[in-house]
Amino acid sequence: MRKVIEAELRQIFSVVLGLDESRIVGNLSPDNCSEWDSLAHIHLVTAIQQKYGIALPIEIQVEILSFDLAVLTVIEFQDISQS
Repeated sequence: MRKVIEAELRQIFSVVLGLDESRIVGNLSPDNCSEWDSLAHIHLVTAIQQKYGIALPIEIQVEILSFDLAVLTVIEFQDISQS
């Protein structure tokens, strides 16, 4: 399941940030990606919520500060919604 989520999120990040998918690695973050500004962050969170049909609390939204954290967040919230 993780590999599928990673591939899906890589596509989302690629579209929103305008990056080649090869640049989207686990440690990609606003600190090392100039394209990931505050507006792009909102677009990322919105796209993730729409793709997976989840509603992330604002406290979680602001903590998604890397590609890896986005993957882990989706996994966690999918597990919660399936319980």
